[in-house]
Parts: sequence; C-alpha cells; structure tokens
Amino acid sequence: MNPSTNAAQVADKVAANEVWQYETGFNQRVGDVAKATRNALRAPADFPPLTAAIAPGDQIALAVDPNVPDLCNVIRGVLLEIEEADAETIDIVLWDETSDEILQQLESEFETIAHVIRHDSQKRDLLRYLGADIDADPIYLNRFLADADLVLPILAARPGDAVGDHELSGVYPMLADSNTRLRHQKSLQQPPSKNKTTNESHVGWMLGVQVMLAVAANPDGDVGGVFAGTPEATRRWFERPRHSDDAFPPSAPLVIATLEGTKQQNSWANLARALAAAATHTMPGGTIVLWSEIEDSPSDRLVLRLSSDRDLEEIERDNDDEDNSDGDNSDALAQRSLLGQSEDGFTIWDDSIAIADAIQRVGSEYRLLLHSRLGSEVAESLGLGAIESLDALQHLSKSFDSCGILRAAQFAGSTFDLPLAESDPE
Repeated sequence: MNPSTNAAQVADKVAANEVWQYETGFNQRVGDVAKATRNALRAPADFPPLTAAIAPGDQIALAVDPNVPDLCNVIRGVLLEIEEADAETIDIVLWDETSDEILQQLESEFETIAHVIRHDSQKRDLLRYLGADIDADPIYLNRFLADADLVLPILAARPGDAVGDHELSGVYPMLADSNTRLRHQKSLQQPPSKNKTTNESHVGWMLGVQVMLAVAANPDGDVGGVFAGTPEATRRWFERPRHSDDAFPPSAPLVIATLEGTKQQNSWANLARALAAAATHTMPGGTIVLWSEIEDSPSDRLVLRLSSDRDLEEIERDNDDEDNSDGDNSDALAQRSLLGQSEDGFTIWDDSIAIADAIQRVGSEYRLLLHSRLGSEVAESLGLGAIESLDALQHLSKSFDSCGILRAAQFAGSTFDLPLAESDPE
C-alpha cells in the first residue's frame, strides 16, 4: 500500500509552465467546530433559534451527509444545542454511503444520546410513504424522518448545488426509497425543465424541512464555515463567495483534482463528485487527473457498467420500450439496477449507477487518469488511465503549458451528481 500523498506534494511536482489553484471561497479554518455549530444554530438565517422550534417531547431527526468535514464535532455541537430543549428522542439518519468506520464512530460517541441509523433504500421497515412526487410517482422516505416532529438536514454544502440554482436538500433523493432514487438518476439524463418546482423542494415541503445546517470545507478538507438557516438562505450564503467578475483563473488543458481527508472522503461516490467539479474547469478535450487515496476496490457492478459492451444507454432504451408510463415502472427500474427487486417490492439499490453515469459522462469529453492505493489494473478496468506516482505526474505535466489544481474537489462538486451541462464553473 502506498503512503498517502497530500495536495502540497502534488502541487510541488507539477511542471507545467503556469500553475494555478481554483478557489471555493472558504480559505479560513474553523478552530472550535462544535462551538461554531452551536452558534450557527442559535442564530439561523430567516429562522428562529433551533431550540425555539423544539417543543417538549418532540422527536428530532438529523438527516446527515457522512461527507461533512469533522462530522463528529459537528454532530456534537448539534446535540449540545438540542439538549437545551426538552426533546424526547433524537435519531441520526445517515446516507447509505456512510462507511463502517464513520457509523461505528458515531455509535460509540453518541449511543447514550441518540439512535444512529444508516439508511437502506430498499428495506421496507426503514421506509414510510410520504406522498407523490411532482410526476405523481410515490415517494417513500426513511421512516425516522417521516415520523419526526423536526428534521434538521446536515450536509456538506457544495457550489455545484448553490451556484447551479438547485435546491440544497440533504434529504432527497439520498434518504428515499430505491425506486425514487433510480427515477431521479434517470431524470438527470433528460433536458433541464423550465419548471422551477423540483422534487428536492417538493419533498422538503411535504416533510416540513424549514431549517438546515450547511458545513463548507476549505482546500485542506477541514471545516471552513458553518451556517444554519432556511434552505433558500443557505443557498444564498454559499453562492455569495462564488460570484466574482474576475476571469482568472481560466480553464486549463490539465486539471488535477485531489480528494482530501479521511477514508470516508476517499470514496468512489466522492470521486464522481470530484470528476463533475473538475470538468467545469477543464478545457474541451483536456486531461483530468484524479488524485485520491482510495483503497477500497470498486464494486463488481461498477466495473461491469463501465466495461460492458452493452452500456447503460442500451439498457435505458430497453427500459423505455417497456415503459408504458403507468405506475412505478418497477420492472424497468429493477432491470437498470442489474440486481432485480427485493422481497419487499423495492428495487435493490445499486450505488454504482450514479458513479458510472458520472464517469461515462465526463469520460466521453475528457481524458481521465486516476491515482489511488489500488493497482493500475483497477483503473484500467473502469476505462481510466492510471498514474501511479508523483514522478509520473511530473512527467505528464511537462507536456502542458498550464495546469489548474482543484483541492478537496469532492466538496466542489454537486451533492446530486448533476449533468455536466447544468453545472456552473464559477
């Protein structure tokens, strides 16, 4: 196993004539994260203090993005603030991409205070019918959220969400049933709708989400800012530092995107987010280097999706032929998952779908190279090139006049893996 390499070492090895770093606008580092979290919840934007919204005996649910930097201290701050009110129960509901390490850490730290649950999109006893989406299809949501008196989403805020004018959610589609998630992923392949009503906002309205906590990362992957407020106020807060009339730095023919942080941050899901973010800074036909410390092998299904001659577009065409636009189209959804349906009647969730879609979408326009703790054959099995050392990176960069570096790139991309055409680089 190779030792980890930090972004400073990567930047030092770049030998292009011009090198610049793309900024997200949060260069500071928050010292006391738990305190900053409590302060944010005491004065949310366009909303009263969190404790004022909690009545004695209330059931509270935290809808948690596991990629939030310094997650344990963020949760600690939230729980300390909730203790000021007389809530009856607290449930911490984590997205299903949560690593075992994060799950165990939160269970160990907070087992006497809260119930920690990792979401399962196809397990009926974890789901509750919420209502119909904007297309009249049924949405089931994690039952701890549906049953709660107050839901507080806690997520890593990403510019791809805010600047792209898409709702920040933390709930939809990540904490919905597998059929809903598959429909959402399929909808991303369709042309953008002029209808401003989105399922993100629709589900938030049905669930009654009025306040959320957003945590922004700095280039080191540490907490750069903590903000609480209504979803709209949160979006305004996060897009403000991204707006600038300065045209520099421009797109580059070579962009190096690094994943910063723990094993949870070095995941295939975050690789897909980093890809989408890096592509917004890369010149047409350029090269993207994804510098990660990923050590978990990709799933067999991800390899199959990216190496099979019968690609996802063909599967989609077959599904469209079978789709009569009535009901939930469960058979077509199950076919796309490659895994069929569970005994509970939900499609077996396959997280390789969104990852493969992102890699194929970006890879069709750019050359992609991957550094990880895995061998080059793993990268090649996904249709990616491999770059195995800093020396190899230096040799590659010599052939480019300019290079852009995007640090902590998993925090610069969209939470929902939006189509590349909808993302906004600046």
